[in-house]
Amino acid sequence: MKKSLAKIPVAHAFCDECAGVIKEQLIGIEGIHNVYANPMDSLIWFHFGSANELALALNKLMEIGHPPLGDKIKKENYVPPLCQCTKVGSSAA
Repeated sequence: MKKSLAKIPVAHAFCDECAGVIKEQLIGIEGIHNVYANPMDSLIWFHFGSANELALALNKLMEIGHPPLGDKIKKENYVPPLCQCTKVGSSAA
């Protein structure tokens, strides 16, 4: 099966440590591979094989508080970002 590449800029910044948690969450989805999270650019990218896998990954990002940049979120559906630490913007890790 052919794999596609998703590059997703996310709405909230995250640190290197939280990037690892984001990667773990996405790798836990069957069919998602080669996950990278770049804190400097608030960018996440990964390979997926089907639209369903992509949808699951996008839903997971929403669940952990890192929705795709530009997504409109209803107030009642807002989830605070996973990364609440003081290391955001630093090269800590």
